[in-house]
Amino acid sequence: MSTTASSPAHEPKPLYLKLAKRMLIAIVVVVLGVVPAVILLAITKEPAVTWATGAFIAGAVAVMFGGVDVGIKTSLVMGLLAPVAIVAGSSPVAGAALLAVVCLMVGRTSRYGLQRATMLVPIFIGWMVISPPFWGPQETIDRLNSTYLLWMAATFFIGGIFAVIVVHLGLRKVHLPAPTPHPTREVVPYTVIITVLTTAATYWSLDHPKQYAGAWLISTIMVLTQVGDVGTVRKTIGRVVGTVLGMVVVWVIVVEIQSLTLVYVIGLVFCVAALTAKFSPHYWIYMALITPTIVCFSAFSSAQVANLGEQRLEDTIVGAVLVLIAMGLAVGYARLAGRFDRHVVASSVPI
Repeated sequence: MSTTASSPAHEPKPLYLKLAKRMLIAIVVVVLGVVPAVILLAITKEPAVTWATGAFIAGAVAVMFGGVDVGIKTSLVMGLLAPVAIVAGSSPVAGAALLAVVCLMVGRTSRYGLQRATMLVPIFIGWMVISPPFWGPQETIDRLNSTYLLWMAATFFIGGIFAVIVVHLGLRKVHLPAPTPHPTREVVPYTVIITVLTTAATYWSLDHPKQYAGAWLISTIMVLTQVGDVGTVRKTIGRVVGTVLGMVVVWVIVVEIQSLTLVYVIGLVFCVAALTAKFSPHYWIYMALITPTIVCFSAFSSAQVANLGEQRLEDTIVGAVLVLIAMGLAVGYARLAGRFDRHVVASSVPI
């Protein structure tokens, strides 16, 4: 009688080795992600150009979920839309209209399964509409300053295209799954929900200037709204729970810190941790880590940290409620429409 020993090559890796590998990858991604921002900051001496890191994230996601072609187009679109968004933000109507157009574009891409590749565009463009970064020694926002607009266009394009090059080279031997197309019956409700909710959120935020972090409401809407009705409730619960825990972390660790540089360093640490947990099956862990990351990176002063954190928590809860209501209405409408169609077919059958 022979016995077959299991090969060591097929034994699962210990959890600490998996986490160590993910953390190493996260550190590399974070280091590469800040390269465009550091170069632009050295040239301009303006903190606003650090938004190149956000553009890097958007470009990287576009390549991972859509390919190089989608990544290049995403970088171009962000570069062209950034100055338009800053100008449009001077009017609630114009800003809301621009976000509606961008969301319609994302909805259209969902027909080809590319919504995950493009959904960061309205999130970052929404931030330029609602709360663009300061520019100049007086730390003001002049939405018609041509120099400012040109540099912000360059910031988003350079950050995005750098990510396309880096991610393409890094994943050239990795076989990424092809996007999954979606039928019209799923695309239409998805497009309507993100367009209506995002347009309303943008108008409300611009009409209430104190809510300068209103782009997080757009982020919540875009991330939680799924094509079809699968996974929305579970993801919503995970996002709310994770955000609440993340806010506890902000209040305990970050709020009392007076140095903005130290706030950014803490943000980098949480960013590495969040990227390490990104592919965990527990979405709330990622949200608990990404919340302090975004709060730290979004603050222009240490005094802003607490206010930003409170607004993020409010926007997450409000956005989650709006998405759940909208998805419930969409599912209810789909079921009624299905019953009506079956009734029409049955009544048309000759007896």
